[in-house]
Amino acid sequence: MSEFNSPSASSGNNNSQASVDFVRHVRKTFEAAYGAPTFIAAAARRSADQPSVVSIAHTTSQRDFASDRKRKVAGHMALAFSDNSATVLAKSPPADASSVVMSQPSPVDSSLVAVLRSASKLERTVEIWHDGALVKSVDVSKAHGDFYGDSTFGSLAWSADGSSIVYAAEKPEYDKAHPETDTMAVQDSGTDGDITDDIVGGVAGIADPRRYEFDGDWGETFNGKRPPALAVFNVSSGAVQILPPPDGVSPGQAQCLADRIVFTGYKHAVRKHGIVYCQNRPTGIYTCYFDGKGVRCLFSGSVRSPRITPSGKGMVFLSTTLGGPHASTSELLYYDIAAESVTTLVPIIDQPLSELQTIGGTQLPAGFVGIYADQLPTEPWMHIADDSAREVLVFSSIWRST
Repeated sequence: MSEFNSPSASSGNNNSQASVDFVRHVRKTFEAAYGAPTFIAAAARRSADQPSVVSIAHTTSQRDFASDRKRKVAGHMALAFSDNSATVLAKSPPADASSVVMSQPSPVDSSLVAVLRSASKLERTVEIWHDGALVKSVDVSKAHGDFYGDSTFGSLAWSADGSSIVYAAEKPEYDKAHPETDTMAVQDSGTDGDITDDIVGGVAGIADPRRYEFDGDWGETFNGKRPPALAVFNVSSGAVQILPPPDGVSPGQAQCLADRIVFTGYKHAVRKHGIVYCQNRPTGIYTCYFDGKGVRCLFSGSVRSPRITPSGKGMVFLSTTLGGPHASTSELLYYDIAAESVTTLVPIIDQPLSELQTIGGTQLPAGFVGIYADQLPTEPWMHIADDSAREVLVFSSIWRST
């Protein structure tokens, strides 16, 4: 009996194969475009011995379609600059840094680097590296929850003397109920037979009452994440101290002065509104000592991104109209630490400038539309070789659309 392929069946097979080929082509094109590595962080440092040589550490993000996840890849290169051109002297092979949340070199010794690493939801370590060798690794999984490594709350800063680092992480979770055992601690009220409602922590197998207090997340990219707290890590002992946040404030973006911590405090009521790209929320620039005491609000409004100047005499930060439109124009302010005064470096611009103008001592070019930036870079300062006294701030801002 001979086979017979009807025209409709043959046409259907051809169409199916054409569809498969098209889908494969689309997927291949999509993976080639969307899978390209993107630079997400970089740090450049000039060689002290050879000023023309610059060492650059960089991190890229790339989509891994096979494992359906994003990868972070760390790399390093040395460049020699001459006559407005650069030559690559050395380049390290890429290294998977997907578990690295943040890293930061010490201001005292750049060969000393602090790393926050999160291998999984249950594994979190603080690491200290020296000249590429691991010298300390401390498991902090029980001290607090996940690290915050984003631009809104994320923090990793060394103290001025290099003895401590400050970072942001989820507040510790209060004790849950568990079966009572003979070895459980018993609270001593100090008076035999007294009964009190002032119970702190889990007692006699009962959960800590504070575990059931409503403390919502910040929504959007922070869904399911407990609000942040600042943690101080002692580099020598490896001890971790969680600093209690001020009432009604979630801290982030920590920086270090000589004896104090500076941070952005995001104010909130019982329920928290979304905060990502919402530069019009009520916030403040706060300071406190390294033990969490002496909390003080330096400036209130809708402010963010405090950055200490290289001299340590002041700091700059962004300010946006409180309660105004989202992602509206911002002003750049300078806080003089000794004088405790605020100066406007770049004001809010309502209309593009028709000509070059000097406003508040800052020269602004014609057509300038104002500052449109979500955050300042973590390390925004440029060193001028022949003028070390100058403090040059570098950041990106949206200027019109294409």
